[in-house]
Amino acid sequence: MNGYGAPWATSGYTATRPRLHGTHRCDVVVIGAGLTGLSTAVELLELDPDLRVIMVEADHVAAGASGRGTGMLGPRVGPPLTVARRRYGDSAARASYLWSVSAVQHVLDLVRRHQISCDLLPGTQLVVASDEEAAEDQRREADAARVLGLPVSLVEQDALPAVAARYASGLRYASAATLDPAALTEQLARIGEQRGLTIYERSQVRGIRRGLLTRVVTDDGEIVADHVVVAVNAFGAALGAPTGVVGLRVQAGVTQKLSDETVAALDGLRTEPLIGHGELSPSFRLIPDGRIVVGGGAVERGPFGSIAPAPGRLEAAVRALSPTLADVEIESSWAGPIAVTRDGLPVVGHHPEDPWLHHAGGCNGHGLAVSIYNGAHLARWIVDGDEDDPSVALPWVRPKAPWVPRGRLMDRALDRYLAHLTAAAGQPYAPVHGRDAEPTGRGTHV
Repeated sequence: MNGYGAPWATSGYTATRPRLHGTHRCDVVVIGAGLTGLSTAVELLELDPDLRVIMVEADHVAAGASGRGTGMLGPRVGPPLTVARRRYGDSAARASYLWSVSAVQHVLDLVRRHQISCDLLPGTQLVVASDEEAAEDQRREADAARVLGLPVSLVEQDALPAVAARYASGLRYASAATLDPAALTEQLARIGEQRGLTIYERSQVRGIRRGLLTRVVTDDGEIVADHVVVAVNAFGAALGAPTGVVGLRVQAGVTQKLSDETVAALDGLRTEPLIGHGELSPSFRLIPDGRIVVGGGAVERGPFGSIAPAPGRLEAAVRALSPTLADVEIESSWAGPIAVTRDGLPVVGHHPEDPWLHHAGGCNGHGLAVSIYNGAHLARWIVDGDEDDPSVALPWVRPKAPWVPRGRLMDRALDRYLAHLTAAAGQPYAPVHGRDAEPTGRGTHV
């Protein structure tokens, strides 16, 4: 992700661990040092401290989406409840949502159990509708939640908090929190290392060779392992990753430090961030040092195919939030990769022909909780098997996502579709596929 701006919390992180050299033997090799890979490794070593676990990373720990997100931990996985009920039935829709609530609780427990310092602050999330059409969508979603007995409440316009007064309605999601995702990722790496995990940075995977044992090959070495976990998420074209995952770079930024009066007026954004209703809409949260982190929209394509965030759009979104922010400026902006699938569901499981090759990715913008929980499940399945785990019946436990046509013409069609979504949200768009794709071994989602 070099060249796409430094997030507010990651400017000090660089590659400090050695490259892979020579041949090594282990029980499990994990490709990708993001939240999915690291949660898998830590869980593996907690379940069986005698396991030999090695991690390889093309860049450095937290270089991908895990270190470049906005830090909003919340429930929801896959499509809206109204869509999930129609596609999978009420039982699966309810189970999927409750799984996402458990995913949030898993992260909260993980942070507390290991005493991870990452500015964790429990709270709620408010998804806000900008017009009456979106508000009607939210009423239908609230009706679906009520039928399923889920903790999602509709907030009508007259009951919205002051900072959301310009919106038409909101959906309030309990079981949420905010945190520093880069700090969480880096400290998970250190926890893993304390338990015996070996991490090699700047070690891009060039091939996975199958045989009686599996060899993961980099430029300067190889690892012989019984199991391979591919945790590269947005870089789904990587060797061993499931098909049907498409990478997309989204943008975020952080404002200058606000005055004490402004912070006091917006204090509710600490424990209840705002998230725009609809794909790639803006989101806003107040971080502990008195600045607002804003995310939303894909990055712009500049001259000669260059890609960069669009701080002007982010600045306009923040200024429109409240009159107290009319003159606020974006201090820095950055881009990060997320992975999307055609049906909006993640992909977690193992290769259909190679049960030793495991994968997880395609979080569709909800990766902070989902990726960590998926990693924990992968670890348990590797150690104990999945026969007694009801999660294997969920619709995203699968060998691959629905096929996405590729090629120049189809990529252009995908560009136009995503550009339409981001235009509706008032945001710019640029793709991450094709010549902009990144190599194997980086981290996971926002």
